[in-house]
Amino acid sequence: MKRRGGRGGSMRSVVGFLSRRGVEGDPLLTQDFQRRRLRGCRNLYKKDLLGHFGCVNAIEFSNNGGQWLVSGGDDRRVLLWHMEEAIHSRVKPVQLKGEHHSNIFCLAFNSGNTKVFSGGNDEQVILHDVESTETLDVFAHEDAVYGLSVSPVNDNIFASSSDDGRVLIWDIRESSHGEPFCLAHYPSAFHSVMFNPVEPRLLATANSKEGVGLWDIRKPQSSLLRYGGNLSLQSAMSVRFNSNGTQLLALRRRLPPVLYDIHCRLPVFQFDNQGYFNSCTMKSCCFAGDRDQYILSGSDDFNLYMWRIPPDPEAGGIGRVVNGAFMVLKGHRSIVNQVRFNPHTYMICSSGVEKIIKIWSPYKQPDCTGDLDGRIEDDSRCLYTHEEYISLVLNSGSGLSHDYANQSVQEDPRMMAFFDSLVRREIEGWSSDSDSDLSESTILQLHAGVSERSAYSESESSASLHHSPPHVAEESDETAYNLRALRSSESPSAREDVASRQQRLSALRKYQDKRLLALSNESDSDENTCEAELDTDLFPRPRSPSPEENESSKCLDC
Repeated sequence: MKRRGGRGGSMRSVVGFLSRRGVEGDPLLTQDFQRRRLRGCRNLYKKDLLGHFGCVNAIEFSNNGGQWLVSGGDDRRVLLWHMEEAIHSRVKPVQLKGEHHSNIFCLAFNSGNTKVFSGGNDEQVILHDVESTETLDVFAHEDAVYGLSVSPVNDNIFASSSDDGRVLIWDIRESSHGEPFCLAHYPSAFHSVMFNPVEPRLLATANSKEGVGLWDIRKPQSSLLRYGGNLSLQSAMSVRFNSNGTQLLALRRRLPPVLYDIHCRLPVFQFDNQGYFNSCTMKSCCFAGDRDQYILSGSDDFNLYMWRIPPDPEAGGIGRVVNGAFMVLKGHRSIVNQVRFNPHTYMICSSGVEKIIKIWSPYKQPDCTGDLDGRIEDDSRCLYTHEEYISLVLNSGSGLSHDYANQSVQEDPRMMAFFDSLVRREIEGWSSDSDSDLSESTILQLHAGVSERSAYSESESSASLHHSPPHVAEESDETAYNLRALRSSESPSAREDVASRQQRLSALRKYQDKRLLALSNESDSDENTCEAELDTDLFPRPRSPSPEENESSKCLDC
C-alpha cells in the first residue's frame, strides 16, 4: 500500500484505500479487517464538520460507498459534502440551489446518487440534481413532510410521510400536480417511512400514535402487521430495515430502541443503558456493522449509543432486554437526534441541536480528537437553568423568531438553553403552574422592541418534537455572551423597570411551561389509555434510569 505524504496521509491511506476496495484477493478481507477493528474499540476518534447555521435535522450517506453526505436543517439549506475532502478540510460543502422556506426534516439519495430529495416544514419535497445543483421538480404536500424513502429498484418512485397522517407514493415522471398514490391515511402523523431494500413492495412506517407498521403497496389503507404486541399503540418516530430486509429497528418516545423480525409483532430485543433516554426530541436510528450486528441511537443526555445485537435470540432474559451498550460515544454538547453509518468506511455521522455534524471513525483523522480507549476526557458543560433560558430570550431583543441572516456556524447559547430546558423538565418532572391561555403573540408583545414576527417564526423547532415551542433565534459571535458577564456589566440605562421585567419573565415562564406540558401529555395520552386497558403485557416495558441517577451535580457530561 503506497503511503501518501503530507497532512492526513495516514487517514487517507486507510479509509480512502478501504473505501476504494484496494484490497486484492479475498473480497471478504476488507470486511473482516473492518469488523475486527471496530470490535476492538471502546471509543472512536471524532471530528466536527462546520457549515450549517442552525440545528442539523437530517443526514444521509450516498449509496454504494458513501462518498457523499447530504445534510439539512433549520437554516433551510441542503448541503452536499464530499466526505474525503471534508475530512481533510479542503473544500466547503456545496449548497444545492433549491432552498426550502422552513425547516428541513428529511433527505434521501436515489440509488445512483444523481438526485437528492429533501422534505420539511414547508409542506413540499424538492428534487435536486446533484451534478448541476439545480432544482428538478417540487412536490407539494398538505402538511409538513417528516420522512422520505426512494424505491431500491426504481429511482423514479419515492415515498413520503407527513403530518397530515398520509403516506404517499410518487412517480417523478408524472406531473408534480398530479395525485400521488395514497398508501396509508391515519388521523395522526407519520414520522418515518422506508422501502424494504429486498422486497420493495413492502414499506415500514412509524406513526405518532399508531406505532410501527408494515404495509404492502398492493394492499393500501390497511397495514399487514402492527408491531408491539398488546402495546402497538405507541408514539413511534423512526423505523429502519436492515440491509437484507428481514428486521426492523424502531424508536419510540420514552422507550428503549426495539428490534423486530418483520414477520413477528413481538420484539426480538429491546436495548437499554443507564443514562439513555428519548423524550424531548425527534430522533432517528440505524443499523451498523457489515452484518448489521450493531444498532445506533442518539439520546437526550447528549451521547450517542451503540449496542451489539446478541447472536442468540434467547439472550436478554425476560423481555429480551439488552442492558448495557457496547459503546457510549461522548462529544456532543446537546441532544443527539440523527445518526447514520457508512458500511464501506465504518464511519458514523451524527447531528442534532448543535450546528455541527460530528464524524466518528475507528481510524485517526486530520485534526481529530479522542482515542479508541475512551481515556481522553471530553469537555462537559452545565445545563442552563430554566431562568437562564428565559433571561437569554428576554435579553436577546429578537423574541422567539428565526433568523439565520448572520450565517454563524458558532454555538448558539439560546438554542442550547432552550433544549436544556426540555431536558431539565424531564429530569425534574416540571408541570405547568398556570392555566393561563397565553398565546404566542401575547408573549411576543411582552418583549420590548418586538412588534411583529419574523417571516420564519411560524416554523416550529424541527429538532424538538413537532408540537414543541418554536426555536429561538440564532445569535452571532458578538452577541453570544456569558450570563454572569451580562448581569455584572448591564448598564443602568439598559435596565427595564423591575415590575415590568418580572411581568414579562412570569408570562414567558407560564407560556413555556404550558407548551412543555402539552408536549408531554399529547404523546402520552394514547400510550396511557392503551396500558390502562391491558390486564397483562406480553413483554415488560423497560425504562431507563432517570438521568439524575447518573449525576451528582447539575453538570451533564457530553
